[in-house]
Formats: sequence, structure tokens, C-alpha cells
Amino acid sequence: MAVILTGGTIDSVGNDRLDMAWYFEANRRLDDGALLARVPELGTIASVDEIPFRRLPSHALQAADWLALGAAIQDLVGRAGADGVVVTHGTNTIEETAYFLTLTLKTDRPVVLVGAMRPASGLSADGDLNLLNAVRVAAHPDSRGRGVLVVLNDTIHSARDVTKTATLRVQTFQGRDQGPLGFADTDGQVVYYHSTDRRHTLQSEFDVRQLSALPRVDVVVSYVGADGALIDAAVAAGARGLVSAGTGGGRPTPLEDDALDRARKTGVVICQSSRVGSGRVVRSPSLAARGFVAADNLQPWKARILLALALTRTSDPERIQAVFDTY
Repeated sequence: MAVILTGGTIDSVGNDRLDMAWYFEANRRLDDGALLARVPELGTIASVDEIPFRRLPSHALQAADWLALGAAIQDLVGRAGADGVVVTHGTNTIEETAYFLTLTLKTDRPVVLVGAMRPASGLSADGDLNLLNAVRVAAHPDSRGRGVLVVLNDTIHSARDVTKTATLRVQTFQGRDQGPLGFADTDGQVVYYHSTDRRHTLQSEFDVRQLSALPRVDVVVSYVGADGALIDAAVAAGARGLVSAGTGGGRPTPLEDDALDRARKTGVVICQSSRVGSGRVVRSPSLAARGFVAADNLQPWKARILLALALTRTSDPERIQAVFDTY
């Protein structure tokens, strides 16, 4: 079993045990090997090796980091023959990294992302148990072939469906529409209750192994009084795709709609999503007529990832809509 440390709260060190809000300002981390050493019980589950990788706050990650991380995981489950991989990660963007990996990795071996809501130095830190459960899930035979998983707070989530719903609470991660896949329970058992039917990993058409960058896709969030300035700016900056996070079921303002139509006429692919956080955005006749793509129930930041990957293969909105209906 390989464990890759990429940083985040799980290996952060604050100024004291009650420093659980501003610990990141201390800019301190556990030494190499210290996180695994805190959980000697890991050895009762699997033979675990720590794999060096760049450690960064998750909100500082770039597409190049995703590509490098994916290549490292692919090498571990391929040439190195790892039975599974656990990636420690900051919770701010863990769902985005997990979704990118589930769309691009070519393996059915378990890959589990794990983080923490309290720093390693905090009173009642949650990272140690989260790490133990992540290794337990990655080592379990029923985890194979389920795509990339996210494990926190005893709960197993699909990379596609999981999202962070609260800024500070340990129960922050939820699968809004679909719920969790299962649990790493307190009796030491890993139990699954369902799986996702959406395509991932070995069934995915996306291959990024020869890429050094991804197409630029920006997200624009709607609000009362929004005009088209941000949309026009994204197009001017070179965006090949735009995700519009509209109000309600996916409604931009009239001025945003005008700007989105201008962007579409220049060849930019528009994906209509919602800022709501749950529920589908459907492709209405007017969206189809305008050549727009509907995001289904993907949240805007995940729709951005899928659109960027789709643009590595096609710019045809009909084919891209088929991608959104499949993944």
C-alpha cells in the first residue's frame, strides 16, 4: 500500500492544541514519516510505504500538480505493483482532485483521498483515524473497481458526488444527491451499500498521460445585477470553455446571457450549471438551440474539470453533452 502526502490540514501543525482555525498561518508541517508514525495500527492492515510528493495547501494546486499526481499514482499501481494508493490532501479542493483522478486514472485498484478538518497538533484531531480508515478502505477487496474514493469521518464517498458543505465541521463532506457509498465503521468493518453507474477510471475515454496542461475553462457565478464583464474577460484571457453557475435551475442574468451568446459565437463552449449545490440542470430546448451544454448535477467546479477534459477531445457541444450525460 502506497501513501502519497500532498499536504493539507492533516499534516499541518498549529501554535498549540487549540489553534484549529488559523494554524495554516503558522506554515508548519509534520516531518517526513511523522504522519504514518503517529498511526502504528496501519501495520495491522497493510504494509504501507510513504511516497514523497510536493506538499502544498490544496487551494494552491494547479493542473500541472494534478497531472504529476496522476502520473505518480499510475506508476505506483503499474510498474511498482501497489495494491492500492492513499493520497492525503487538503479538504478545500479534495473533491476536485478526486474527480480529476477518477476521470483520468487507468486502473481498477483502489485509490482513496483523505484529509482532515483539524490539524495534527489540534485537540481531538481527526486526521489519524481518517488515515487509518482510508488505508482500511484501500486495502479492502470490495473497494476495487469503484473509481476514486474520498474517505473522511468514517464515510466513503464517490469522487463524482462528494462535496464539502461546511467550513469547519468534521461531518462537512456529503454526497448531496446520491449520499455516501458506504462506511468505514467503528467495528473495523468496511461496508458498501451502492456504487456509481457513471463512467470512471478504466471505462473513461480521457487519457492525459501525454499532456502538460489542460484547456482553460473558467467559472462565472451569477448574482443579482451581474453583467457580462467577467464572461467577456474570461474569453479575452483565452478561455476555451466557460461554466456558468446560474441561479436556481441554471439561470444567468439577461446581461450574462448576452455575454454567453457572444462567447459561444467565438467558439467558446458554454456549460450551464447551478450555484445551488444540489439537483440537475437540464438541457432545455433553448439551451440546445444556443449550442450550450447542461451540467446535469455536477457542481460548477466539477463541471469545469469535465469540460476541460472533454475539450481535449472535441469542441462539438453535442458530443460534449454526451460526455456530461455519461460521466
